[in-house]
Amino acid sequence: MNITMENFKTAKYDVFSIFDDRWGLCTAGTPREYNTMTIGWGTMGTIWGPPKKGKQIITVFIRESRRTHQILQKEDEFTVCFFPEKYRKDLGILGSKSGNDVPDKISLTSLTPKMLGNAVGFEEAELTFVCKKIYAVRMEKEDLPEFTRDTLYKDGDLHYLYMGEIEDVFGMIEE
Repeated sequence: MNITMENFKTAKYDVFSIFDDRWGLCTAGTPREYNTMTIGWGTMGTIWGPPKKGKQIITVFIRESRRTHQILQKEDEFTVCFFPEKYRKDLGILGSKSGNDVPDKISLTSLTPKMLGNAVGFEEAELTFVCKKIYAVRMEKEDLPEFTRDTLYKDGDLHYLYMGEIEDVFGMIEE
């Protein structure tokens, strides 16, 4: 089912549980070259405009060591897809295997890539956001809270924040 951004904005979602409970896939690149990885961190909101006229965005957090980061550095298209619980094992595989080591890691899952214009999503996703990268910035270790520096980033593999303007939305999560 294809919904509009207006429909999505009026739906009753707990955006915290969408990222926390469902996980998701961030897929970067184009049908020619892409990579996907499991994400559990992300934000949704608006930026750079007056009330009701700002850009609707999703921000994802991707470590520098990931193949998805390498592709996002040179490509502007990415999707964020959320799946029913029955695909949790597939998302686990895609989160534990690096595209640097296993270039065709999608073949290890039951997921079916789907072309969405210049982006790639998945047939099995119940909710897909097609995004265009509008901003990227590297987290700096010295700017992070101490408890985060000492636990999540002690090895120096920092995240980049990728902000994407939502260009299209497909699907609907049935609560």
